[in-house]
Amino acid sequence: MRAEGMSPLLALGLLVAGLSSSVHCLPGGGLHLEDVTSEDQHKGAPVDDHTFVSSNTDFAFSLYKQLALKTPNENVIFCPPSVSMALAFLSLGARGPTLMEILEGLKFNLTKTPETEIHQGFQHLLQMLGRPSNQLQLSVGNAMFVQEQLKLLHKFREDARALCASEAFSTDFRGSDTAKKLINDYVRNKAQGKIVEFFKDLDKLTEMILVNYIFFKGHKCRGATTLCEAERDFFFLT
Repeated sequence: MRAEGMSPLLALGLLVAGLSSSVHCLPGGGLHLEDVTSEDQHKGAPVDDHTFVSSNTDFAFSLYKQLALKTPNENVIFCPPSVSMALAFLSLGARGPTLMEILEGLKFNLTKTPETEIHQGFQHLLQMLGRPSNQLQLSVGNAMFVQEQLKLLHKFREDARALCASEAFSTDFRGSDTAKKLINDYVRNKAQGKIVEFFKDLDKLTEMILVNYIFFKGHKCRGATTLCEAERDFFFLT
């Protein structure tokens, strides 16, 4: 997405700072992990928070540089945790070199941070974001829609639900209208009706679609005045 009216670095800084303050200063809301069924299976040594944050920060700025290079004279707005959480979800179904490339692409050093600790780190992040709050509503999650001929393993579904608050659906992309309705209904529900038609067309040769969503609703700070408000042009481009 692209926005006009502020420097590229400031746009990224505001977005990262905004997420950090919601994690560390305000309990989140809207994400429910209480129905996780494999909690005991995923218990282990606590992840090194410094390593986890450092890797995610490196990934965020690395991705930002790539996006900024494509549009050097325009501002860039994106949500790094959304991308990293989606890729972490995808890695649960990967093995061998593909798994290593995904996790190393997320800037994790696999000789220092085992795969299990990486997923525990994302699980912990989701749990922090999911704490109930009367100050804001925050809902975060992923979904994978996979062509029905590709059979999903039970363990993958279980791990996705427990570690990533994610869902995986067998989908008939050959009947593209049915698949489009399934995905659009899912997105509309998670976005509380704010996004009505996410997909207008789907290629019948599609094998998989990975969806990440963030729904945020906050309240205006008490004591805020119009002195801090100003109208400016703002553009969203996908």
